[in-house]
Formats: sequence, C-alpha cells, structure tokens
Amino acid sequence: TLPHEPPMPSRHPKSQHHLLAILAATLVAIGCNGSEISQGTSDPDTPEPGLKTAVDPDQSPPPSVSLEIKSWKETEALIAAQTGKVVVVDLWSTSCVPCMREFPQLVALHNKYPSDKITCISVSCDYEGLESEPPESKSPLVMKFLESTKATCTNLLLSDADLDVYEAIGLAAIPAVYVYDTKGTLAKRFDNDSGEYGDEGFTYEDHIVPLIETLLEADNLEIRPEPSR
Repeated sequence: TLPHEPPMPSRHPKSQHHLLAILAATLVAIGCNGSEISQGTSDPDTPEPGLKTAVDPDQSPPPSVSLEIKSWKETEALIAAQTGKVVVVDLWSTSCVPCMREFPQLVALHNKYPSDKITCISVSCDYEGLESEPPESKSPLVMKFLESTKATCTNLLLSDADLDVYEAIGLAAIPAVYVYDTKGTLAKRFDNDSGEYGDEGFTYEDHIVPLIETLLEADNLEIRPEPSR
C-alpha cells in the first residue's frame, strides 16, 4: 500500500492576482524603456511623421523659366531700359542648330554675373509670319528648349515675323548677339554674315565673354573713386 501523500496546499486567489499584477507591471516597464531607447537613437533632425517642418521666411523660391511674347519695338524699349548694366541680346530659334549649340553659354553668363551688372535677354525668332501658326503656337516648343537649358534669364518670343525683323536690323541670318555697354550704346553685334569668325562662327567663350569682361572692367574704372592725395 502506497503511503498517503499529504494534499498540496492550494494557492490563495489573492496571491495569483498579486503575481499577475507584478508581471504586468514588469512588461509595461520593459516596453517603456524600449520605447525610450528607440526614440533616443533616432535622428533628431528628422521630423516625426505627420509633423510639418518649419519654412524659412527669408528663403526665396528658386527662379523659374518664363517666356513673354513681344514685338521687336517692345524688345528695343526693354533693352534701352537697362542703362547702367551690360546687356546681352541673343537672337535665336529652335530651327537654328548653331544658335542652340551656343545658347547654354548665354545661360552660364546669366548665372555667373549679378543682375545689377549684366542683363541677358534671349529673343526667339521662331515665328515665321504664318497666319496658321501664330506666335502663341510656337511657345510650347520654345519653352521646352528653354526649360531643358534652365534659362532663367529674360526670354522673349517675337510677335514679328523673323524675316521682317532681319530686314529691319540689316541681318542676313541668325545666330546674332548684340552687346551693349553700361551707357546703352551698342558695343558690338556678333553675326556670321561676313565670315569674320570662320566656318565655325562666333562663340561666347572666344568672342563675346572677353568683350563683356572688358566692358565691365572699363565700367569699374569709371566709377572707382580717385585716390586722395
């Protein structure tokens, strides 16, 4: 006969509830500590989801590419209004390969110098005078090219037919670049009519930029105060 084993004492219900409460409190504490550690290792500069970042009120938006339709007469008035600055006016079109090849150099010129020193104006001669293709119909193609070159300078599309403008200014064909000094006087017109620049034609790097630098230097010498004796 097996010896009689004494019955196991049953746990009091209150003791079980007390143990469960301790376990729950421990899990909560671990969870809180884990959350704090996770937050502590995150990048303090990274905004939390759903939060808006502060915007600097002094930060101006980047310049955008724009295009205006103007007559040649209005273009001349705009050029005349730039007194005190060197003005570069580039006549071009999307059908002129040499024009488009040199155009990025106009953009680089605009980006290099401050706006109070130089004004760069691109003048598209894409309008050919056809009633079925008004100047407005040329805007999408011209804008596409301007945006591809990030041309944030002053961009105009002539409302006068290209050949009418060429005849009025005595120009055989584009490309052509007009450079005016700070007094508004035409310093030089660059074109390939006479073959002066060879088969490759004029370039910004070799011909236009050196003239601009000379004009700017001359302007600096004029406004520089004389040393006191």
